[in-house]
Amino acid sequence: MTKTNQIFNAILAFLLFGLPQCHAERWLQGVCGLMTSTRDDDTSNSDNDTSNGVPGQDEISIPAGTTKGLLTRWQTPGYAIPPGSCQLTQDPSIAKGSSWLEPYAFNGTRVCAVPIEMFQDGLDCGSCYELTYTGEKATNAGRAGKATIQVINHGDIMGFDCQPEVFEEITGNAVGGIFPVYFKRVDCIYTPPTVVVLTGDNAYYTKVLVAGGHEGVRAVSMTLGGKRYNLSRVNGATWATKLDGQSGATSFSLTYRDGTVEEVSGCFGGKWPVATSSQCS
Repeated sequence: MTKTNQIFNAILAFLLFGLPQCHAERWLQGVCGLMTSTRDDDTSNSDNDTSNGVPGQDEISIPAGTTKGLLTRWQTPGYAIPPGSCQLTQDPSIAKGSSWLEPYAFNGTRVCAVPIEMFQDGLDCGSCYELTYTGEKATNAGRAGKATIQVINHGDIMGFDCQPEVFEEITGNAVGGIFPVYFKRVDCIYTPPTVVVLTGDNAYYTKVLVAGGHEGVRAVSMTLGGKRYNLSRVNGATWATKLDGQSGATSFSLTYRDGTVEEVSGCFGGKWPVATSSQCS
């Protein structure tokens, strides 16, 4: 086949089939095309530098069951983790303990924000994801890597916006940039589910933070003095309900995103109402 025929056939194929489809979810499709590497389907081209100029891990293959997205860096090194939309780190939440922050927020600062659409009004709070950078071309130099992160915030962003420590762990880059990554939701390192009272000393209303467990929570109920109340999500990982002025034994039932249910019982020594920041786990 002549070179002219090869060029003609290539143009014809482009017109018939168009560009390869982007693997990202709907909320990333507008930008992921800019980041899609030609190495997705062809790793034989020796001109592709899998390390992107940063020594380190060899190229990682695309993990099964993942979706393609983007990774950027949230803040700069040395800044404290802000309370965020999930309210997992705000002062009233952690005044009397913060066990749910140990695996990720306090261990390599492996926490990230996600786009509003992915946040789903707080359903993604506390969810964990495995993020993999395979070594594809990015806006900045990097090297292949992976880490499991936890969602504590959301914003008007392109994809996962992660604390600088875990951003560097995944990409090998200590400066920033936009990196294509593959992600899938995984179970978090388990910590005992904890309910924190955020609006205390009120027998007729309560607002609580629900933290811990193995993933995000989609429903919460409270049993007080033998009567059950279904709580509504306020924002992030916080839930609230009106009460009837009752007191007595208090417990909570948590339904996780995957449908599993866990009980938090024997709370507050059988007393109600209790002060702000009181915890039960």
